[in-house]
Amino acid sequence: MTSIRDYVQLKGRASLQDIARHFRLPESATEQMLRFWIKKGMIKLIAQNQSLPCQADKCHSCSSCNLTNHIEYAWG
Repeated sequence: MTSIRDYVQLKGRASLQDIARHFRLPESATEQMLRFWIKKGMIKLIAQNQSLPCQADKCHSCSSCNLTNHIEYAWG
């Protein structure tokens, strides 16, 4: 678990997919470990979907985009 904390600290910012891939873990397990550090106040969850253009000219309220791809975790 401290390895994930250290990885995010080193990178400054990383997506769930990047972190899970780096440690060769399922995203669900990685997310649980990240939640632990979020509760401790060491890592922040940052949603990027507001600043990204919607895919295929659809509104931001649709479910055509996989919004989990637009979530990052940041140190601090």
